[in-house]
Amino acid sequence: MTTAILVKSLRDRRRALIGNSLGLVALVVWLGALFPILRDNQGFNDIMEQVPPEMFAAVGTDLATFLTAAGFLSAEFFALFAPLLILIFVISAMVAETSTEEREGLMDMLLSNPVSRRRVFLEKAGGVAAATLLMVAVITVALLVANPVFGLDLPVVGVAAAGLSLWLLGTSFGAVALLVGAFTGRSATAGGMAGLLALLAWFVTSFSGLFPWLEGAGGLSPFTWYREPNPLITGFGAGHLWLLITTAVLLVVAVLLFDRRDIATERAALPDVKVRRRARRRARQPRAAWLLTDPFRKVIWDRRRSVWAWGGGLGLLSLAMFSAWPALAQDAEALAALVTSMPREVFVMFGMTNPDAIVTPAGFVSSRSYQSIGPIVVIFFCVRGVSMALVRQEDSGVLDLVLAQPSSRSRVVVSKLAAVALSAGLVVLIPTVVALLADRRWETGLGFGPILAAGAGLYLLGLFFAGLALLLWGFRGTSLPAVRIAGIAALATFLMNGLGALADGLRPIRFVSPFYWYFGDDPPLAKGFEPAYFLLLAGTVAMAWLAIARFRRRDTSV
Repeated sequence: MTTAILVKSLRDRRRALIGNSLGLVALVVWLGALFPILRDNQGFNDIMEQVPPEMFAAVGTDLATFLTAAGFLSAEFFALFAPLLILIFVISAMVAETSTEEREGLMDMLLSNPVSRRRVFLEKAGGVAAATLLMVAVITVALLVANPVFGLDLPVVGVAAAGLSLWLLGTSFGAVALLVGAFTGRSATAGGMAGLLALLAWFVTSFSGLFPWLEGAGGLSPFTWYREPNPLITGFGAGHLWLLITTAVLLVVAVLLFDRRDIATERAALPDVKVRRRARRRARQPRAAWLLTDPFRKVIWDRRRSVWAWGGGLGLLSLAMFSAWPALAQDAEALAALVTSMPREVFVMFGMTNPDAIVTPAGFVSSRSYQSIGPIVVIFFCVRGVSMALVRQEDSGVLDLVLAQPSSRSRVVVSKLAAVALSAGLVVLIPTVVALLADRRWETGLGFGPILAAGAGLYLLGLFFAGLALLLWGFRGTSLPAVRIAGIAALATFLMNGLGALADGLRPIRFVSPFYWYFGDDPPLAKGFEPAYFLLLAGTVAMAWLAIARFRRRDTSV
């Protein structure tokens, strides 16, 4: 018995595996080096005693635990950033290996070989699970190396248990994507449902301490099994078992559904067969036909579910930040003293170059919704939109079919880019509406104008990097990894903004960073529409124009 399918699945994920692993390792090293500084700061310890317990509960810890290396890393790394990157990787990979291949017709070709459906399905899922396990193993090794270097005193068993818990959390929601995909055969539905359920589970676990009506549901959340009790301290526990059982059950059901579901190969073999529900009903034009001749509607159709999933996620994050502010505002002096006691580098490296602003509603809400998680999600959505609408279609040959229609190349690209822009606008609009409603509900006093301006800046930031990906693709096509380079550029320019704020000698590099044009030195919610936003808009338009001009002359058959 060979494992060619599993090996191919693992090989297809190698670049994403390396990129995500390096990013997580860098974050582990940064937090490991930061903790000794905080541990030896007596003022920091004194101030932490005044922070409301509900805020510690939101990241699955308490005061006594947070003042240890295990508690600090759990709150700053394992509670949000590590699960976010792992879940994005696992869910997108599971969908790409199953539902996306079925949609593109590759699954039909694979199943025509002398190999069972179950084996194909399980090897594809196993390849993604193996890639995720390698990523978690790299993180675990990095943490074990940082442990003696920075004097963290972490138990080896706890580090291994935390890594296993992270892997099981990822595979459990990856199994959700497999199950939904096996039932519907739709990649957008599978990815959207898995992502939405993951976000809801995180929200339930994190805010069950703030909202009594969530306490009952908290015990059923995979995120509760993932971090309670803290595996980095207690080692292996019942949470690992619950996550393993959940993953196994979901996988078994997914295999049974996929084994019995008709993947509609007969419609490809018999395209002229028409089924009429009523004898008098006129045959409608096949949906594939008008989607092929209308690039704008095609992109909107492909992204219709992901818009609600990503936009809804940002909306829930915004709601969580607004609802948590009143608890912090009860002791604003303690919060201000906390910010003063912490090194400025802690805030700057997460995009907050003016730490004092975090004691205001605008700064607190912006810290997650508009300066860390929000930009990650919007940039990812926009760049992925360019990838799905153009890069992948050229790679698969679908773009050739579109260009064969009576429409110019420029019009095709402009239509697709306009659809990406519209869908991204809807993603940003959802949390903007939530913020407007939450501003009135919790009386944060932000105002209509600053909220709209912050949303506009976030939207333009995402489009800027989408324009960069488009420019790279327009010049080199699929011979250049345009999407990955755009992602690396986003990370590099984010660090440029932070480093430029820390050292006077590096300050000039901030001015060429798109993040500086968006962030500036004040939280996005604390200001109106900045003139620098026009730089983001101008840069996007210029890169799109250059990409279209180049694409009009490029041979796509190469």
